[in-house]
Amino acid sequence: MTKQITPALNLASFTCPHCGAHANQSWFQLNKGGIGNGAGARVDVSREPAFAGSGSGRFELSYLVNLNATQCFSCKRFAVWVYDKIVWPATSIVVIPHEDMPADVRNDFLEAAAIVDTSPRGAAALLRLALERLMPHLDAKAKNVNASIGQLVARGLDPKIQKALDVLRVIGNEAVHPGQIDLKDDKSIALKLFDLVNIIVQSLITTPKQISSMFDSLPQSALDGIQRRDSNSGKQ
Repeated sequence: MTKQITPALNLASFTCPHCGAHANQSWFQLNKGGIGNGAGARVDVSREPAFAGSGSGRFELSYLVNLNATQCFSCKRFAVWVYDKIVWPATSIVVIPHEDMPADVRNDFLEAAAIVDTSPRGAAALLRLALERLMPHLDAKAKNVNASIGQLVARGLDPKIQKALDVLRVIGNEAVHPGQIDLKDDKSIALKLFDLVNIIVQSLITTPKQISSMFDSLPQSALDGIQRRDSNSGKQ
């Protein structure tokens, strides 16, 4: 997966809040220029920020402080900043779901990403729901998430992934029923949960799929030899 770089003031490149690409960004100051009484603001049907030159070549040297724009080299779309925060598009947090994430899990993941900037607690709760939806895709169908994780552990789950699952479960539960972990104003914890979901998908869905694909591509004679070896191993 492409490394994500959170947008920050004056960074030369970061993950675009529009297209999700890690791309170079051009920074622009907004010059002061009056439009005259009753002239009205110039608008475009796209309703998005864009350049619109007058052709006169004249400009004012004064500019608006703490109000800037960036343009993504990849998609060419603009983001508008007030001091060190993106105010358009609506969220400056770009969290990309793993490409192998099941569709129903992805929906909760993206909904959580849309609100994490304003409600870390709500995002954590949604990721807890995403974890619950992920369990059947891992053939773990117990009565609750905790028991489903137990099923995976019984099958030999990597302890590191078990810890990732339990972190999501516990913090997600705390978001719904506040206890010792207060997520109300802690965006950093919520953001790390998105990484955990992607790590879990990579480990439990993508990696096994890749290994199986490579194994199945072996010559048939090799596959037959492996089967004979494994059949005979139990007789020794």
